[in-house]
Amino acid sequence: MISAVSISSGGMALAAQQFAETAKDVVVYGTSLPSPTQVSLSSMALELIANKNDVSLNAAVLRSSLDTEKRVLDILV
Repeated sequence: MISAVSISSGGMALAAQQFAETAKDVVVYGTSLPSPTQVSLSSMALELIANKNDVSLNAAVLRSSLDTEKRVLDILV
């Protein structure tokens, strides 16, 4: 159980960091527009969506792991 909690927490942290980096790139491109051939906002949007989904998935795993851990402790007590 503990490994599931640490893995999902780490996954959430990584996805949040990647989301922040991609969001920062979007802001940079929004303030200093390079030529259209150098930037792909659609790929950045896909990255943001994927990062959001990664956070949601890891949060669900974390929630499930904690719930299972709580049920095991309730059984043992």
